[in-house]
Amino acid sequence: MNKRLSLKLWLIVSAFIEIYAVSPIYAGQDMDSPSGMIEKLNTEKRSLEKLQTQLQILETQENEEERTQETETQTNEEENTKQINKTPIVIKPNENIVLTKEIGEYEVPVYSIDATQVKIADILQALSASFGKSIIVDEDVDTAYLSSYVNISIQKSPLQDILEVVLGIRGLEFIQNEDSIYVITLSKLKEDVAFEYYRDKSVQLYQKAQLKYPNDHRVAKAYLELGNYYHDLGFNFLALQEYKIVLGKYKELQLVKEALFKTGRCYDSLKDHENARRVYFQFMYSYPKDPLVDEALLSIGDSFVEQGLYHKAVDVYERVISEYSGEDTACRAQFNLAKTHVKMGNYRGALQSFLQAREKYDSGQMRFEIEYHIGNCLYLLNEYQDAGSVLGNLLVSELGGEEGELMENASFLLGDCFYKQDNYLAAFQIFRRAVDTYSKNSKVPYGMYFMGKSLNAMNMTDSAIQTFRDGMQAYPDNDYAGKMALDIGNCYFERGDYNLAYHAFDNFVKQYPTSELMVEGMIGMSDALYHDKKYEEAIKSYLELLKTNDEEKVRQYAFKRIGDCYRFMGKLEQAIKAYLVGLDKEDAAPVAMLHADTSLDETALPKKF
Repeated sequence: MNKRLSLKLWLIVSAFIEIYAVSPIYAGQDMDSPSGMIEKLNTEKRSLEKLQTQLQILETQENEEERTQETETQTNEEENTKQINKTPIVIKPNENIVLTKEIGEYEVPVYSIDATQVKIADILQALSASFGKSIIVDEDVDTAYLSSYVNISIQKSPLQDILEVVLGIRGLEFIQNEDSIYVITLSKLKEDVAFEYYRDKSVQLYQKAQLKYPNDHRVAKAYLELGNYYHDLGFNFLALQEYKIVLGKYKELQLVKEALFKTGRCYDSLKDHENARRVYFQFMYSYPKDPLVDEALLSIGDSFVEQGLYHKAVDVYERVISEYSGEDTACRAQFNLAKTHVKMGNYRGALQSFLQAREKYDSGQMRFEIEYHIGNCLYLLNEYQDAGSVLGNLLVSELGGEEGELMENASFLLGDCFYKQDNYLAAFQIFRRAVDTYSKNSKVPYGMYFMGKSLNAMNMTDSAIQTFRDGMQAYPDNDYAGKMALDIGNCYFERGDYNLAYHAFDNFVKQYPTSELMVEGMIGMSDALYHDKKYEEAIKSYLELLKTNDEEKVRQYAFKRIGDCYRFMGKLEQAIKAYLVGLDKEDAAPVAMLHADTSLDETALPKKF
């Protein structure tokens, strides 16, 4: 009895060790290559088969032990079994196959099969009849596989376990649904689907181990791996439950350390930053020499950033950089520190941090991202020429590999650098190329807007207006659509087509009533009427503006324009009164105002507010 118990424990340990010895093997392989993926799948499959075999042996041994118990105990068990089980159903399709179906624990059907020198096809036929499901064999499965003879003896197992053993002998797999079982070769499964297939089977076996051996301390590995499985799928709350069981019930150092660290990761994913930091600090204090301490500290800094506690994050990042200067975490801390400075508006400090991070990365996507941020910091510091040089060099380099979002954003930002330097031709060309090349990017409306502004700045008004209209039509719900509508009015206004400008501004006001640029639109309408010498209409329009906005700057501007309208209409008394109201000097002497009114000629008036 003791020998059997020792063997059982050894088998459980071997099973857990085998199935989880796979991870280190993957570390040295390139999983993006077909050979690497196939090797991973084969290893996963072998590990799964070993675990299935070990569990099957354990079940068989348990059945043998039950049969050797004393007669009195056996009689009691049979009486209890009769109370919960129905009479077993025996199927004998031929003299070499005996298939028994009975109701096991929890009212779950289980099967026993004994077959001697029987074709796999005959076994499948018997299972199909017993289970009430059609077993369909894919046309690509070699008939020789199903015609081969095998010896099988399995006791009281779910149908799925029996199928896995029978089909696994010939390297076959199956997909099960409500009405049928579909037998296929592994080649029929896509590699990524096959990986999920084996992983899910492994999870089922771990769950089975939890149910069958709940008091065995080695089941802690099953809880840990189930937590990892849920965490990888994004079910962080479920993963937390598994990790907490490991932390609460088991004492294995390595498993507890991993569960504690992964608990922090789950809280991070759930945006529970305070609990995440609590767990990371607990990990650091409990295992100060562990290789993951620097990762925990870096995650603490990241959680401070997520909560907007930038100064605390800076302190943590600087500690990582100082204490772990030779580790990869120091490079990431330097990079995260730079991005934190950007969030704080400390662009000069961010630039210095990005330059230091650049020294740690020689190539690759991280180097591309750093170069992009360096260009962005220079742009934010209004150093447009230097920013343009960095971004231009970046776009022609090979650092970025495949063109991603940063490459696209760098193109639009480069166009803005040229626009800010009044190099409108270069800006237009860069924006047009970016819009044409990255037509799905969210910055396309922004690019079209500045294409139009660049054209207008080069006095190509008609082309600018057409570009704005194309942008409005393509992106009617984008914020830049309203800006384009407003700038159509500006284009007409600047070339002196005041009637068209008025209608364009009026269209903007009606179409975008909640725009933050509404004041500019109403001023544009009023100014267009004023410059078109429609003074009475202009006065009404300015008064409408005053009803909607009471800012001092707007108020002064509107009353000055109203005064100008009255002056050009020859109504000097009303003009003076309007000027005084705008200046908050209604009691001042009119003569003094008239003597001071030397700047009210047409040439001295600003075109627009």
